[in-house]
Amino acid sequence: MQIEKRIQYLGLIVFILTAIFSVGQHQSDEYFQIIEFAQYKLGYINSNDLPWEFHEKMRPTIQPWIAYSAIKGFHFLGINNPFRIEMIIRIITAFSFWLIISKLNKVLSIKYFPDRKWSILFYSATYLLWFVPYTSVRFSSENYSALFFLIGIYFFLKDQSKNRNLIGMGAFFAFAVLFRYQISMAVLGAYLWMLIIAKIPFKSLLYSVIAFSLIILFGFYLDFLFYNESVLTAINYLKLNLIEGRASRYGIFSWWFYFEMPLLSMVPPISIILITAFLFGLKKLSKNILVWSIIPFIMIHFLIGHKELRFMFPIIYLFIFIAIYGLQEYFKTREIKRWHRRLFRFSLGLNVILLVFMIFKPADEKVSYYSYLYKNIDTGNRQIVSAKKEIYHSLASLKSSFYRPANTLSDVIYSSTQLETYLKNKEISSCYYIHDQYDYIGSIDGYKLEKVYCIYPKWLKYINVLEWQDILSASSIYLVTKTN
Repeated sequence: MQIEKRIQYLGLIVFILTAIFSVGQHQSDEYFQIIEFAQYKLGYINSNDLPWEFHEKMRPTIQPWIAYSAIKGFHFLGINNPFRIEMIIRIITAFSFWLIISKLNKVLSIKYFPDRKWSILFYSATYLLWFVPYTSVRFSSENYSALFFLIGIYFFLKDQSKNRNLIGMGAFFAFAVLFRYQISMAVLGAYLWMLIIAKIPFKSLLYSVIAFSLIILFGFYLDFLFYNESVLTAINYLKLNLIEGRASRYGIFSWWFYFEMPLLSMVPPISIILITAFLFGLKKLSKNILVWSIIPFIMIHFLIGHKELRFMFPIIYLFIFIAIYGLQEYFKTREIKRWHRRLFRFSLGLNVILLVFMIFKPADEKVSYYSYLYKNIDTGNRQIVSAKKEIYHSLASLKSSFYRPANTLSDVIYSSTQLETYLKNKEISSCYYIHDQYDYIGSIDGYKLEKVYCIYPKWLKYINVLEWQDILSASSIYLVTKTN
């Protein structure tokens, strides 16, 4: 078996493992504007408990409809555990992304990486660069727009001379836009490349544009069904976020944010190598469709005041391809020196450590607490007491209906000092107490408090070098039982 094939199947294993262990979401939008939107349509949550974007009718609904269908289908099959449902969705997402990466790698490596060592490096980076599996399993708008955009690119690269491939490309480009409107800039760049550089006949492109338009109309229909009225969510999104500046409430950053943050977040020296190689690759691939796609996408995000690193997730694959090609071209006329090899080995070792960490790291630690409570809620007599904030309002301070076990009483006290009074006044025999710190100090007469879950291991409390109570500020779950 070729080394590339072995890397490909190793990538599949890593993707699936990450999908299993990456509990929760990278960012709250991934949950509240998809899963909770679906919960509303299923009748499990009131519209008043949804984020403001719902009431402004500015979010496309194709992904909430997918979540709606998936949740309803799993319930029909008797699968009601929300964490199992999300895990299955992540596994399907991971496999889908792995599949399109595999298809594209085969096409691109033949044309752009004829030298085996660079082909092997390209394959390794697209599957095993430490942040790739983590971002590839997300049920987020960023990830699904990337998935469908890459499928559209694959249709084009496979055979651009066939009208059916151009039709398929247009359809998948449209789906990518329906998942996340910002990807339209990459789509625009791709179409401009076809007109200006490839000089594809206008008649052939017309078929693609018609397919694109029909899918966009289908998206409008989905929005109509969801919001129960005719609505142009794309126009609302543009008006509220870009014209009225609603998104700017969450922070405005300078244009160099997308240089500074990737440099830090991708971890030096890995980030330094990739970004430098990417800039070199842009120059060498200036007439390539992938460069024409990525540049408008990046530029529009430079101009938007509110910036987040996740907004760049849709172009990760394009970024990696251009960076590895840039490295290849750089060393075509330069000798690979000893310090280059040492730097590569160090970066490889660092990447392995980070990759293993990201495989098993939960995406959102709070959701790990939800998972424990869901599995063990009967032990706590289906009662939960939280300090300072009700546990199912702790994600972005919004109500979470999807993770909450049925028939569960959840209450809140404003300080741990009130716990004893609450327990005795309510005559609680057993419950779970969500403490707002790593460890509960003290005792309660007539009650036993047993720490049953915390995201951090127990041995941390025995390290006295630092004040862990102040630094970790991690919640802990205690099982509270009456002793007399």
